[in-house]
Amino acid sequence: MQKLREVHLVSNGGDMEEVLSEAGAFSEQMNLRKKDALRVRLLAEETLSMLQTLTGEVELSLSFIEKEGACIIRLETDTRMDAFKRDQILSLSSSGKNASAKGIMGKVRDVFETVFTMPPGEVWVDYCPASMQMGLPGSAYEGQLMDVVYWSLSSYRENTKNSEGDSDYQGKWDELEKSIVSNIADDVQVGVKGRHVVMDIIYKLEVH
Repeated sequence: MQKLREVHLVSNGGDMEEVLSEAGAFSEQMNLRKKDALRVRLLAEETLSMLQTLTGEVELSLSFIEKEGACIIRLETDTRMDAFKRDQILSLSSSGKNASAKGIMGKVRDVFETVFTMPPGEVWVDYCPASMQMGLPGSAYEGQLMDVVYWSLSSYRENTKNSEGDSDYQGKWDELEKSIVSNIADDVQVGVKGRHVVMDIIYKLEVH
């Protein structure tokens, strides 16, 4: 794994142009075809759109990584929440802002916000939003304590596919089909350890 580009940013900041510039430079370093470079840019745009809907002001880092023929866009918390900042975010969130997690990236946003606002010392899986539970691995979904809890789009997609016949099946499947990230990325993986959250959007390159 090789980290080729990294940008430090704030969730409600105006870092769009800098991030897209880094996405372009990353594509050049990787010598990507025009189609692949466009898709990396689209995934970066979707990441930024999700980031800008986070409640409150949070410092994060966004990296572009090359690993075994895949492009990875990684977003992770860069600072831990102090009590004051956590209370600010909790207050804003409970006021109704961002109350509805719409779309795949809305669900990912919910992971970040849940971790930021849950009580210190607690385990994320106990506070996992209901909308995310279908993407958890079996051991986490059953409530067992884990050092790191992962959610993945591939698991969510597979579990949704297997839930055909449920009353909410069609809505979840339509959401997957309409999602830019779901249609372009090979997977989205979100890892939680304590208050540290890492999201990887993985886009595998075709051999050519």
